[in-house]
Amino acid sequence: MGMEMPEPRLDISKDRLDELKNTKGRLSRKIGEAKKSGRDADKLIDELKQVSDEIKQLQKLLKQQLNETRAAKKWAPGVIEMPPAIADKASSGAIKVQHFTGDGPAGVEAYLAKHPAASVWHRPTVSGFIEDTCGNNARYFCAFDDTGSVVGVLPLVQLNSRLFGNFLVGMPYFNYGGVLADNREVALELISSADQWRREVNAKHLELRFCQDNALGLPQKTDKVVFWLPLPDNTNDLWDSFQPKVRAQIRRGQREMTDLIIGGSELLDEFYRVFAVNMRDLGTPVYGKDFFANLLQALEGQAWLVVARIDGRAVGCAFLTGYKGRMEIPWASTLRRYNHTSINMSMYWKILEFAVQQGFGVFDFGRCSQDAGTYRFKQQWGAQPLKLYWDYVLPDGDQLPALNPDNPKFRLMIAVWQRLPVMLTNLLGPHIVKRLP
Repeated sequence: MGMEMPEPRLDISKDRLDELKNTKGRLSRKIGEAKKSGRDADKLIDELKQVSDEIKQLQKLLKQQLNETRAAKKWAPGVIEMPPAIADKASSGAIKVQHFTGDGPAGVEAYLAKHPAASVWHRPTVSGFIEDTCGNNARYFCAFDDTGSVVGVLPLVQLNSRLFGNFLVGMPYFNYGGVLADNREVALELISSADQWRREVNAKHLELRFCQDNALGLPQKTDKVVFWLPLPDNTNDLWDSFQPKVRAQIRRGQREMTDLIIGGSELLDEFYRVFAVNMRDLGTPVYGKDFFANLLQALEGQAWLVVARIDGRAVGCAFLTGYKGRMEIPWASTLRRYNHTSINMSMYWKILEFAVQQGFGVFDFGRCSQDAGTYRFKQQWGAQPLKLYWDYVLPDGDQLPALNPDNPKFRLMIAVWQRLPVMLTNLLGPHIVKRLP
């Protein structure tokens, strides 16, 4: 039995290929000379055939080796582990919980900057923005140890209306904002204080939005996910990581898109025109223009508007935030009649380029249901789905709330809303949506 020889290395294969090509050329000349002089060339022809076959095999092997080498060097998104909202740190002495309004107490921003699970929506400035813009009651709960150091936070907002009910959310309108705490004891103290407020205002339930199961023993909803995409150091690696179909769709959109601008409040009018039309088409009440203007101001330096144009007309838009290495896209819209242009694909690609250029390590595509069409859209970029865990504090015997567009109770309202003029939905929407979580 003969031994199996290892596959030749890349450099040896190239040397052998050059040698064979020289041999093939020499044999071709000899065959030509033999035929010209009338000599028998069959043996030379057989030898040439053997050399040609070996050349083909080596060329195939070299191609395979080159592809394997490129694949080994090719960047690919890694697996993300969601940082814990509730840590396992020791706290000093008894825990004291207080609530604040406005900017919150000293030390909160420093605590958020160090906490690995903190989001931009945990910042006290966002609670203040909601209270000022939407008129909702907001409380910023802070836990302190006996040294006066912040050891946990919980921003909460009360939403109260005849149509949708009375409840507390941390945080409404956004994907994140539940408890951040140094340990389980601190988290339970914060939740207990929040539940006391719930009882004081006779709210139906308390909703806490987490990105992991903190095993708090509370009823949960787990039907939503967010998509996070790790980002490389350069856009070429990101582009190469996409499937050919995705790259083709981006190129198609680039041929149609004549302009894309990333900026601030100077783009608000164009942004809002596109966003308002798209929300009407979805049957969803729209935020007021002042909502976005005030949020841009509250998150100065950490928020951007995006406008994509075709022939000078705004047809796509997005709102971006950036905080602690992660860029998030909480809102994005394109006009439906331009969907065939793949403008959304080219817009998202330019946004991802911007995120890489700004030095962000993760791009957050935002929230969706596991069976939604947007799930597949976000997944195609190579982003990783991460399950959301929304915990609820409820009175004994109460069921989880069913305040979502899939509830049959709201289907007729959505169908009617989709047929209203945009001017009317822009007038009515802000008064409705500020009471929705």
